[in-house]
Amino acid sequence: MDRISQLPDFIAHHILSCFDTSDGPPIDLVRMSVLSKTWFHLTASFPILDFTIYKFKSRESFFKYVEYTTSRFCNQNLTAHKLTLWANIRKSEELGIVNRCLILLLKNGVKELLISMPNYRLPNILLSVPVLKSLTIYGCKLPSSLMLDAVKLKSLIYLELESVRIDDEVIKYITSGCPLLQQFEISYCHGFIRFCVYGHQNLQTVGISDTAVEIIDIDAPNLSSLYVAGVDERGPPQLNLASCKKLASLSYEGKNLKRLTNFLSDFPVLKYLALCSFKDNNLKLSSHSLRALELNSEFDLEEIEFSTPNLGLFVYSDVGQYSCLGIRDLPHLKACMRCYPDGSIDALWLQKLRLFLSKKNGFKALNLYICLREVCFFDQTVYVLLCHE
Repeated sequence: MDRISQLPDFIAHHILSCFDTSDGPPIDLVRMSVLSKTWFHLTASFPILDFTIYKFKSRESFFKYVEYTTSRFCNQNLTAHKLTLWANIRKSEELGIVNRCLILLLKNGVKELLISMPNYRLPNILLSVPVLKSLTIYGCKLPSSLMLDAVKLKSLIYLELESVRIDDEVIKYITSGCPLLQQFEISYCHGFIRFCVYGHQNLQTVGISDTAVEIIDIDAPNLSSLYVAGVDERGPPQLNLASCKKLASLSYEGKNLKRLTNFLSDFPVLKYLALCSFKDNNLKLSSHSLRALELNSEFDLEEIEFSTPNLGLFVYSDVGQYSCLGIRDLPHLKACMRCYPDGSIDALWLQKLRLFLSKKNGFKALNLYICLREVCFFDQTVYVLLCHE
């Protein structure tokens, strides 16, 4: 007996979502659609659409699949829970197929959209999909009517732009049309020097990386997390965050940190700070609210001084050990100092550590862990963990 066919559609769809399509097209879904009318209905109404061209053997099979699947899905007037469209356009016929199918799906409604197509001009209808909650755009051109028509993304919570050319006004225009937006990520985007968001009540997280931004001006009273990375030689951008009194997490990767550390005193609830620098080797820091601090190993232990009486976690690591925003999610590291050197521990490094610990740096509590991932000894790899409490 085919008991799965008797399940409600949403449960059967959840089962279908467990198929692994990471390495190829959803062949299993296509095969199952021919089992019976019930299974044809289930696969045709499956609300997770993955149109990723590199998973197909040929371009022809990919575009045929996109047309066929879109037609089956839209004929039932369904809303897509998730749509992934990852392709590159070479011919006008391919462009026509993508435009037709994407517009049809957006008209029916898409809740989560990820689209990556270099230099593809997004359709204007994208600006007014009422159910869209998550939007990720890689390498596309924004809709031509963006600055003419009102942005009406009333449900959008997450927005990510990568390698998309934008200007200062576009950022303000987009965010003003997304009143529920909580997280905004920008990376490798050029054409703007000011990141300005005014009067946004729901924005909580902003990430800006690998851009030429000079000024970050945010008026968002509920902003709790800011990440800035990959700025140019001028160092940290000018930060105008006077209204962001709930800012609790700040991460910066770049150069010339003096302006940034002087700025910290304006945020009385800042709890998590991560700094990654490739030029500076000294640091003076004062904060009574700080609970967790992460520094990369370019900072010289001899030149680090901070007054942080409530600090419970200090992570000192080589680049890449921890994500800049991840330290607060490591509960097992509370109330400790944890060192992850790059494998070059010697007597001089240990002497510097001893001098650092002898300073009156503020720790609420200190358990010291020095961790080496691997050491080569007589042609054998030995994993070492040195601990002192």
